[in-house]
Amino acid sequence: MKALIINYGVGNLFSIVSALKRTGFEVVISKVPRHGYDLLILPGVGSFNALRKYLEEHGEDLRDIVESGTPTLGICLGMQVLFDYSEECGDCKGLGVLRGYIGKLITRRKLPHIGWDKVYLTNWDRACEIFRDLHGEYVYFIHSYVLYPETLDYVCMVSLYDSIFPAAISYKNILGTQFHIEKSGYIGRRFFETLMRWVRR
Repeated sequence: MKALIINYGVGNLFSIVSALKRTGFEVVISKVPRHGYDLLILPGVGSFNALRKYLEEHGEDLRDIVESGTPTLGICLGMQVLFDYSEECGDCKGLGVLRGYIGKLITRRKLPHIGWDKVYLTNWDRACEIFRDLHGEYVYFIHSYVLYPETLDYVCMVSLYDSIFPAAISYKNILGTQFHIEKSGYIGRRFFETLMRWVRR
């Protein structure tokens, strides 16, 4: 099984590469989106604004791969970029594969939200089955902005940081997590093992 990690200049790629290789994936890192892989990974740490130029150059090709049915995992910023736009940099356009926008997390607590918090499965249908082992577990977050989806149908998990926010999504060939799976210890390792089975389904 071959996984392609998109390198748009933000994200801790080493941790993701290590996790995928431990699970049995062959891993390729590329700035240029390419067809022909079993899994597409969109990583990300940092500002949506950092992706603006990348999306202008490669967004159409990236969207084409996702919409072709390639199994896709977006992590943190990589999940956010799948939606219509982000308020983080005014009105930065995302890929628009899924409906919704990215806005600041509503909280009286300190931002960014950094550290370990529990996630809870809210949608128990088959599309969200991959996240069942994570229900009630602690995972690692670092973010100030969250998803405000047009529909809750593809929201699988939520977490709480003064207010409830989407923590994971699933829709057809797309998975996304607001938390960092690759930094979530043994829970993250269990998820990547499940991910291999999800890609093979």
